[in-house]
Amino acid sequence: MNQLEIYNEKIGEFGVHDPAIIKSGGRFFTLSTHGFYQFRSSTNLVDWTDEGKSCFDNISIKEELSEGINYCKVNVPTSRNEGSPFWAPDIIKFNSKYHLYYCISSFGSTQSYIGLAESKRLEGPYRHIGAVHLSKEGEYWKPNALDPCVKFSHDKKLYLVYGSYFGGIYIKELDKKTGLPLNLDELGTHIAGVLHAPIEGAYLIYNNQTKYYYLFLSYGGLVDSYNVRVGRAKNIIGPYFDPSGRALTDEDWDKVGGMIIKNYRFSHQYNTYTAPGHNSIFKDKDKYFFVHHTRLNNNPSKHYLNIRTLVFNEKGWPVVMPNRYRYDKVYRSNKNISGTYNVILFEHGTTSKTCESKSIKITLNKNLKKHNKFIEFEYQDEIFYGVMYSVYDEGLDKTTLAFSAMSETGETIFAIKI
Repeated sequence: MNQLEIYNEKIGEFGVHDPAIIKSGGRFFTLSTHGFYQFRSSTNLVDWTDEGKSCFDNISIKEELSEGINYCKVNVPTSRNEGSPFWAPDIIKFNSKYHLYYCISSFGSTQSYIGLAESKRLEGPYRHIGAVHLSKEGEYWKPNALDPCVKFSHDKKLYLVYGSYFGGIYIKELDKKTGLPLNLDELGTHIAGVLHAPIEGAYLIYNNQTKYYYLFLSYGGLVDSYNVRVGRAKNIIGPYFDPSGRALTDEDWDKVGGMIIKNYRFSHQYNTYTAPGHNSIFKDKDKYFFVHHTRLNNNPSKHYLNIRTLVFNEKGWPVVMPNRYRYDKVYRSNKNISGTYNVILFEHGTTSKTCESKSIKITLNKNLKKHNKFIEFEYQDEIFYGVMYSVYDEGLDKTTLAFSAMSETGETIFAIKI
């Protein structure tokens, strides 16, 4: 195998879907859909190991999660490597315990269940605590009890963000002592999506510098057209708006949201990145990381963990680097900027089409302005505001310059100097 094949076939990255991430004891851990909520671990966010561990095994998951299993009438897999009805986890530590928010359902069903299990140790054993939200079959106008994201607000209240397709994305308050809902039957506040719009995988963060909450969402189809977008709000329960000022609850759902990433391929690279989505965000010290899964080369059966540097541009909007993280460094210098770049434009719209790169001559102080780490790039009569980094490029097999930038209409540019 060549170096690129080795890089793509890392066993620790392969098979990860809907990744949640947490740090414990100096190591990073992801939990993901399939089997019994599998762990992957890393010391550097670059090299990942599948240690063969999960939150549950076949016996314990049947015992601890029996309430949700019976409610959704699903079958439990026999091994950790099988597909399963246990989907999209989130994990958060508070009150000296690890709180695992899990969901159970079958594909296309609204008979779904979000529950809470706890452990004093990350690796378990986990014990079921109670139901967090339930949805019923046939109630397609209500939010589906899937894809939990649990976060504290800046004023120390605890909230659940949830929902998938059907009734949209909602947020409701939880008891910060128990992690359970204040009211199990309460839907909460509608913050994104509309009836039957293909929007799911919500993830929420708060930025202390910008004083905004950011809501990330996956639009489109799981295996072919996933794309991630973002909106922001001053209040955790919204309303959330995109860079052009449109609400994420707009009826014209496919024209809203600041674009983060969608299907793409750079001509100088081997891989086509297909259906990147269902992200989480991790902050380590002062650095943010965008954690998501993707298919490679239009193969829906193979999904991989991707980690990317996430930064905020001068307008306060998040952008992610075009390359997978490999010790990226912010580039503040004005040296060696001008040259030929491969550039990809992410426009609004959900499609299975792959965005292809174009080679463009970029000249400092002509079509690109730079001050410190921030850049302004003029392209197709729009100004894109972004951040420049020094990154490792898999196609060039060396370190080069790259930037990601978002316009005030919510379109995004990926660019790599070749």
